[in-house]
Amino acid sequence: MPAVLTTNARLVCAHQGELKVQASTSSLTVGGSPVLVEADVLAATVSGCTNTNANAGQKPCLKVTSILAGQSSKLTVNGQSVMLETANGLTDAVPPQPVLWQVSKAGQSVLEAL
Repeated sequence: MPAVLTTNARLVCAHQGELKVQASTSSLTVGGSPVLVEADVLAATVSGCTNTNANAGQKPCLKVTSILAGQSSKLTVNGQSVMLETANGLTDAVPPQPVLWQVSKAGQSVLEAL
């Protein structure tokens, strides 16, 4: 089973920019760190994206626009699915790619979910 994401997770865009995700709730924690839910990831911003060649029509990843996978089907917090280490999705980068962000590390290895 995949690990649940916490605020210690590392999420990156395809260009190695870092997603800045803040937990909206502290109702469920792992090792003292709040878990992340769908709304947290959808509100994420991106910093350090290297997709910046304006002459080639590129625009860097600045924010998350969707989640394509990685929501728990069983574990929720305040009615929202907890996010798993299998999560990925799209950003607002140009040109868009099929998957523009993904999990680099879950931030914990104790709690797993479906």
